[in-house]
Amino acid sequence: MKAYAAAFPQAISRVEERNGDWAVLLRGKWFFYAEGRLLPETERNNVSSWARQSFYNYPAELPPWKEPEGEQAERLRNVLSNRRANPPKRNPDFFDTLWQATTRNEAVAKMVRINFFGSNFDVHIDLKDRLLKINALVMEAAKTDTEIRDFLSNIGSIGAFNWRNVAATVSRSYHSYGVAIDILPKKLQGLATYWQWTSDDDNPEWYKVPYEGRYHPPMAVVKIFERYGFCWGGKWPLFDTMHFEYRPEIMILYGMKVED
Repeated sequence: MKAYAAAFPQAISRVEERNGDWAVLLRGKWFFYAEGRLLPETERNNVSSWARQSFYNYPAELPPWKEPEGEQAERLRNVLSNRRANPPKRNPDFFDTLWQATTRNEAVAKMVRINFFGSNFDVHIDLKDRLLKINALVMEAAKTDTEIRDFLSNIGSIGAFNWRNVAATVSRSYHSYGVAIDILPKKLQGLATYWQWTSDDDNPEWYKVPYEGRYHPPMAVVKIFERYGFCWGGKWPLFDTMHFEYRPEIMILYGMKVED
C-alpha cells in the first residue's frame, strides 16, 4: 500500500494501518488491503466474494527460460479450465476511483487521442505525457538500432482503450481505463504472443513454449516502457507479450525507479 501511495501521490493522500489492515485514502475514500483484496470499507466483511489483487513478482531482467514442471506445471495446465469454471471477480472500486471511471461513458470522458509509434489511439489523459516520452525515446533509438526499426515497421495494430473484462474472468481489464496497450506485429509467423490464444489451440501444455517460440518486442523497447512505469506481460507466467500496462506500484515494490 505504501508502494501505491508512492506511485500515485496526486490521488492517495494517506497510507496507514487501520483496524488490522493497511489502507490508503484515495480521493477522499478509504480502501483496505483486506486478505489480499483491495476493498472499500463497505466490502471488508465480504472478502470471500472477491478475487485477490495480485502484487506479482516483476524481475528487472527477463529471467533465463526454465520449463515449468511439477506443481507449477499442473497449476498452469489447469488455469484456463479453472477460470472458466469459476471466473475470478476483482472488486473494481479501487481502480474506478483511481482512474475516475466507474462507467464506460466516464472512461470515454477521460480519454485523449495520441499518435504513438505511428498509430492513433485513445489513452487515459493522465498517461499522455509518459507515453509521448516513450514514443520520443523509441523513435530516437530507432535511428541507430535496426532491431527497433524493424519492430516499428512491422507493427500491425496498436490498441489501448477498450471497456471490457479480462478474458475468462469477470474482472475489469486495465484496458477499460486506457492504461494498458497491446502492440501486435503484422504477422506472428507462428510465434505465440498470448497464453490464452495458445492454450485455445488444443495445446494443454502451452506453458512449455520457450522464449524463442514467443513474439517479443526488442528488450530495449521494453526497458523504455518500464522506465516510465509500464510492466510488460512477457515477464508473466501467463505470458502476454504484446501487452504493456501502467503499474508503477509494482516497479516501486521491487526497487525499480520510475521516472516522471
